[in-house]
Amino acid sequence: MSIKFIFDLDNTLYNDKEVNNISTTTFYNSFKKKNFLNNSLHNTPYKKYIFSNGNKEHVDYVIKKMKIKSFFKKTATSDEYKNFLKPNINPYNFIINKFKLKKEDIIVFFEDSLSNLETAKKQFNWITVYINDSVNKRYSFVDFTFRTIEEAINKLSKKRILDYKHKNNLLL
Repeated sequence: MSIKFIFDLDNTLYNDKEVNNISTTTFYNSFKKKNFLNNSLHNTPYKKYIFSNGNKEHVDYVIKKMKIKSFFKKTATSDEYKNFLKPNINPYNFIINKFKLKKEDIIVFFEDSLSNLETAKKQFNWITVYINDSVNKRYSFVDFTFRTIEEAINKLSKKRILDYKHKNNLLL
């Protein structure tokens, strides 16, 4: 059994308030290193992956500009999903194979989209982490909610994850 962290990119590893959407040029030029995020990822002992509906060029550029590329074992992008995007089940099945995820692995999925989290929970029973800075409601398919990705990474210790799995009678 191993714990693996899977991250969406857009509006999860960064939020839209951190970037300038006036034009494509200003959007991409607004990405920079986030020291707290970098430290959080560095101090997390689990294998980390990116699972994005963005294309490869977008994902590679953003994680390079944010200086976080080296933290991720692999990335999966929309170019690979054969005309399907999350929340469709096909991209999830694709990354299970690409990332070599096993049934006994504990998958912690960080995402800003409720529909993507719903698929992850209902189809695969992953631990779902909703990243949203204005959360006011609870959802049955969301296990944890945090305002920022840094808070989520830093608060989800191995003990907390295992305690959650045990408390909810989830298979290990």
